Amino acid sequence: MLTHELANEIVTRTMDIVPCNVNIMNAEGAVIASGEKKRLFNIHSIAVDVLRTGKSISINPNGDCPPGTKPGINLPIRFQGKSVGVIGITGNPLEVAPYAELVQMAAELLVNQAYLSEQLRQNERIAYQLLRALVVGEVDDERAFTERLQATGLDSLFLPLRVWALSKAHGQTFPKELGHFFQYEERGEPFFFETRPEEKRFESFLHKNNCILIATSGPVAHSFGTVASSCNLASAALSLYKEDDFSEKRLLYFEETMLEGLAFEWKKSGTIQPFLALLSPLLASNQSAELLETIKQYFIHNGDIKKIANQQFVHSNTVHHRLNKIKALTGKNPKVIRDLTDLYIACVLYQLNCIQAQGKLL
Repeated sequence: MLTHELANEIVTRTMDIVPCNVNIMNAEGAVIASGEKKRLFNIHSIAVDVLRTGKSISINPNGDCPPGTKPGINLPIRFQGKSVGVIGITGNPLEVAPYAELVQMAAELLVNQAYLSEQLRQNERIAYQLLRALVVGEVDDERAFTERLQATGLDSLFLPLRVWALSKAHGQTFPKELGHFFQYEERGEPFFFETRPEEKRFESFLHKNNCILIATSGPVAHSFGTVASSCNLASAALSLYKEDDFSEKRLLYFEETMLEGLAFEWKKSGTIQPFLALLSPLLASNQSAELLETIKQYFIHNGDIKKIANQQFVHSNTVHHRLNKIKALTGKNPKVIRDLTDLYIACVLYQLNCIQAQGKLL
């Protein structure tokens, strides 16, 4: 409790106020901080008596000073009803007595403050571990996990909840009443946990406060054990979209990216080779990047040629030419819904493969 760092802080602060040397002794009576460095680590016999009796003891300048001591007043430093150390003020007891108790009180306040700060840090570490367990899927016992949340002060994180993956380029902080904002750097982007998802408070807050950011959500989680899956799906959807894809809408709900979510699950199952084979001729083309982007934009914008042309900064005829080339290379006609769906899923799987190869996707 009474560390060397804290003891030095007490000595520094009190000696700025009182014109005397100040010593701090630990629970064994050893001097661990002092304005007189030569006294460090010596056993202060009077401090030992103070710790034993719990009472202040003065050393008269006219009397014999026990070894390792000087005239002054030595007072117990109490914490939660126990003596955890001693503060000694060097000088004539009659002269230092007027402010001795104030110095004692200041020392005890600093000890309490240090304890509360450490408790807060511990709670923050535990909260981080609990939220991390949600993200990486380490929740085995729902009831025990709920109890730990409540004990840590995270009782406002309750089910059901929606997970948002936020683009790091638009990092924001949020008021506590919205839920809990948690950033897990190893996963690549921050996650936001929105309670009472049916109220869409996250979207309302952003609109009300003119916050500009890009985010995608996973499916609403009805158990803590399914939050990790929701995080994965939100993260996968975010990784598939560029900032330009959010020109009309900055937030995408899972219900709007369900096909991408399905592709992500296929990707995990490993049964994606037929889709990747579909793109092989296209990928061999020297226009592969433009053709892949055209498939994606054609699907996202429901075949609106003008909008796609504006998005890609090309003429509408160029978009038509690319669509024809896609058909020639793959045998799939993007203007036919079933064929377009096959092409889009293949593009998503290819993109997920590339993202995973870069280590940006679990």
